Amino acid sequence: MNYHRILKDFSIAVISQGISMLLSVVTSLLVPKVLGVAEFGYWQLFIFYISYVGFFHLGLNDGVYLLKGGQTRDEIDKVSIGRQFWCGMAYQTIFAAIIGLIAILGPFEEKREFVIIVTALFMLLNNASSFIGYVFQSMNETKLFSFSVIVERLIFFVPLAFLLVARVSSFEPYVVAYAASKTCALAYCVCNARALLSPDFSNVVAAFQETRGSIRVGIKLMLANTASMLILGIARALIDSVWGIETFGQLSLSLSMVGFFSTFATQASMVLFPSLRRSAGHEQQSFFRSARNALGLFLPAVYLFCVPAIWAMTLWLPQYSQAMTFFIILLPMCVFECKMDITCTTYFKVLREEKLLLRINAATVIASATFSCLGAYLFNSVFLVIAGAVVSFILRSTYSEYLLSKQLGVSTTSITPEEILLTIMFVVTAYTLPGYASVAIYASAYILFLYINRDTLLCTIGQLRRMGASK
Repeated sequence: MNYHRILKDFSIAVISQGISMLLSVVTSLLVPKVLGVAEFGYWQLFIFYISYVGFFHLGLNDGVYLLKGGQTRDEIDKVSIGRQFWCGMAYQTIFAAIIGLIAILGPFEEKREFVIIVTALFMLLNNASSFIGYVFQSMNETKLFSFSVIVERLIFFVPLAFLLVARVSSFEPYVVAYAASKTCALAYCVCNARALLSPDFSNVVAAFQETRGSIRVGIKLMLANTASMLILGIARALIDSVWGIETFGQLSLSLSMVGFFSTFATQASMVLFPSLRRSAGHEQQSFFRSARNALGLFLPAVYLFCVPAIWAMTLWLPQYSQAMTFFIILLPMCVFECKMDITCTTYFKVLREEKLLLRINAATVIASATFSCLGAYLFNSVFLVIAGAVVSFILRSTYSEYLLSKQLGVSTTSITPEEILLTIMFVVTAYTLPGYASVAIYASAYILFLYINRDTLLCTIGQLRRMGASK
């Protein structure tokens, strides 16, 4: 594997996500300060809805990504890519029209109707740019996708700054600005993929056959990704239904804080896939072992920042005090989701085990839904609903790591069960003790954890240095 190329592409991805993270920080800190709790809840409802619009491409984008992964721009079939792009846009336009009619004719209040209609329009923009972005990734041109993210975020920042300075207290202009920034990102992608998107309607039958072939391959991965989002999505929907839009907004704020960390894991997975797809078996084994150990050792350090983050956010947004308690439960989800994205999900795609990934995610959804329903309808507890989803994330990551270790012929590690114990200690101390005491106790436990695994720690640091120095 060309680790130097991977690190270069990842550095560009980190810059793009760093900009995204900065914008997310601004959005999370300032937008709820300007909007009321209810209006912020509708803004977060829009963000929640658009996270599922990828379902409507039916796996086309994922299929192209899997089938073309590892091919260069010179090798890829440009005519086929163009046919599938326009065919996909055709049937998704029909879906968008149906959703819009449901919003207009359905029993929704005015603000929710607005959210649904804009979500339908956003679906077309998002899935078109996602298709092109997946093609960039499959050709190992991930920097183009990263630049499209930079374009989108910087353009969104301009109207966002104006709206915040003007203290616009309705959520609708923020939604329109967000959709406009996605339009600009799509334009950037189209400009860099002109040769790949030329419409060719001379053979409509071939276009449908190629599209159907990509959907047949990609739908399993798409469903797996959708199921992954549903693990927490069902809990969020239940909270909106049972406790209302304001509690939903509280939860969404804490999720946006957690999301700061998760975005980097997604970008790492994006960069790794095409390189791992072309690498030899022993390189895949070596990288899996190194990545698993490095993440297991270093990710628990994130818990050290929890109490200072809660203290600062409580001072800034005192009306969102409930969100701060949610944050304690949700942070472990972030840690184990990062592990899942970088190692497990990436390797399931590399090994073409989409069916296995789908089964694991589907089982996790069922478990999360069961926990959520019990927490909502039997115990009437928001915290149990969220905790059930987080436990499901932890079990999914741990089981996936175990399966891949066996499949790749890599020995299991004691780091993972120790990491789970650290997580339990963090949650218990953060809830039951004053902030300074919980930080001190957890920091001591984490240092002891690193000392116990000092041999693995030194070995992992050495491997990471060699990867960074390799060309």
